[in-house]
Amino acid sequence: MPRVVAVGTAVPPFCFEQQEIREWVHQHFRENLECTQSLIAVFDNVHVHRRFFCVPLEWFERHHTFSEKNGEYIRWSERLSIEAIERCLEKADLGPQDVDHLVFVSTSGMATPSIDARIINRLGFGPHTKRTPVFGLGCAGGATGLTHCQDLARGAPDQRILLVSVELSSLTFQFADYRKSNFVASALFADGAAAVLVCGDTCPEEGIHMVDSMSTLWPNTLDLMGWDFSETGLSVIFSPTIPKVLDQHIRENVTEFLQRSQLSLQDLDHFVIHPGGAKILLAMRESLELSEEKLDASRFVLENYGNMSSPTILFILEHLMREGSPEKADWGLCAAFGPGFSSELLLLRW
Repeated sequence: MPRVVAVGTAVPPFCFEQQEIREWVHQHFRENLECTQSLIAVFDNVHVHRRFFCVPLEWFERHHTFSEKNGEYIRWSERLSIEAIERCLEKADLGPQDVDHLVFVSTSGMATPSIDARIINRLGFGPHTKRTPVFGLGCAGGATGLTHCQDLARGAPDQRILLVSVELSSLTFQFADYRKSNFVASALFADGAAAVLVCGDTCPEEGIHMVDSMSTLWPNTLDLMGWDFSETGLSVIFSPTIPKVLDQHIRENVTEFLQRSQLSLQDLDHFVIHPGGAKILLAMRESLELSEEKLDASRFVLENYGNMSSPTILFILEHLMREGSPEKADWGLCAAFGPGFSSELLLLRW
């Protein structure tokens, strides 16, 4: 059975308290968005305390072309990915030459050659390392990346597969967009990268067993989440109805998934839930009837890092592995949601 062996994370150097960002956003929007004063409360309601950006706040004080933004994306994606990979492989006592397949997940920028090719050149991976770049999965990308690695490891049980997920969501801020969606995004999203080593059955490394996974795409929900592409880059689509949609579907979705392994919600010990925002965590807690402490790891990452999109769930997994107290034979559920509108579920066993 494929196993999660190690997780490494990385964040850029510019760290801002939520209050500092709140003041800047209020100043920027107040003359062009009539409801700025009432909307400003979203900075408290999302339950984020601090975030990390790849650029200083002064960078946002003027218009930037898509070319400028994407240049920063390429530079920082490569840098943060390498930091996360080095930390991950150090925990596993392995080097880049020990990796057989690199899966790279990102949705906040574009590069050809892809970032995974740049990483392989920089870190000295073997020249025959397989690579799979994946684009467009948004906040579900980290979980979906894990399930891809699980499938790859099942087909090649002697191989070590490295997942890298990186997003520079701060670069998607639209200077001249005074719509509510841009305002709300400025209160929530942040930058980060994570790397996860997944090993097949015959590899010697021990880790968390990846038991099962399930992808779900709900019909007629394409407009809930994603990007608008324009001359100035990527503009966020983030519908306020997402918590309601989750409330309608998620319990049935999770129940169906667990029944495949003859399990119920009561059998689960740990939850690795992507915190798209405080309202999404609340919807998950109420729909699945979870106690507050079951979402402690998700809440910690949301408060201290914000929503980093795809790598967020990997930060939560790393926090649980480092600070939690999983015992042998404990069950865990990973759940993330992304454009489509879709869910990605992964069943873990310690």
